Amino acid sequence: MFREGTCPKCHQVIQVPDDREKVICMYCGEEIRVDEALGAKEEVKEIDREAYQEYFDIARNELEQVILTCYNPMENFKKNLYEGEFEAYYAGRRALFEALDQVYRNDENPEESLQKLVEHLIQTAQDELQEIRFKGRRTQRQLDYNFLISVYLVPSMMKYPAEFSEPFADCLIKQWNRTFQTSLGKATYDDINKGFRRKLCYITTAVCEGLDKGSDCAELELLKAYRDQYMEATPEGRAMVDEYYDIAPTIVKRIEKDADSRKVYQELYEDYLVPCIHLIQDGQYEACRDTYQEMVLELKNRYMHQN
Repeated sequence: MFREGTCPKCHQVIQVPDDREKVICMYCGEEIRVDEALGAKEEVKEIDREAYQEYFDIARNELEQVILTCYNPMENFKKNLYEGEFEAYYAGRRALFEALDQVYRNDENPEESLQKLVEHLIQTAQDELQEIRFKGRRTQRQLDYNFLISVYLVPSMMKYPAEFSEPFADCLIKQWNRTFQTSLGKATYDDINKGFRRKLCYITTAVCEGLDKGSDCAELELLKAYRDQYMEATPEGRAMVDEYYDIAPTIVKRIEKDADSRKVYQELYEDYLVPCIHLIQDGQYEACRDTYQEMVLELKNRYMHQN
């Protein structure tokens, strides 16, 4: 009989026969013990101070690379691409996770070490942001970092089966929010993936598709990120989003019945969506919220009171 387990080498989920002692992992090609894959605790081996420092340095350098290699993480955040992108990111951070695991298990004060590593990650991000002269580009890069942390790095940490995962994710989210005045939350891959089935940006999607821009254009992805990272970070913002989802599907259906629907979409794009995008890029998040709310109110008055 086959049972679901986790490779203790690469930490991928695998199916293993429970009547054998050892198998070869189909992902990393390493020979592993079946009892370890099925959850038996691996013996913790202590390492000397020199080896510990090597792992600490690896973790430090890998965390730098998280920031330095961050490039347009929103690009493939789409329903049909996210799973593959996430798995690739998770596999690519194996060296980081293994180093963090060794640091956490072999330090007398593991929380203090995690704190130092988180501070180094944040300092790297701050240094990179300071190098960007233009405010709009700096704001966009900050959004990229926020997106990477909340959609890829933290969910990867949460997936990795080790004792450091939760403490590191908690420490990172707390310090990141405090430093950058954000409100990122801690979510798993499953939490985020389920969101694709419930968080359609109805009006913006309809506008983009109506103008032949597609349902995964850059404008739509930026506004989705704004919704997830800014609007849903506060109770007031979440209430606005919930109200929006109550009426948006009906509004879109009624626009579609309009003989001049393309003209309506063009006006919405020019009068509201483009200004919203510019406001986000300039870091004027409240002004963007007000502009988008004004659009929804106008559409509500125009289309929700039809007979």
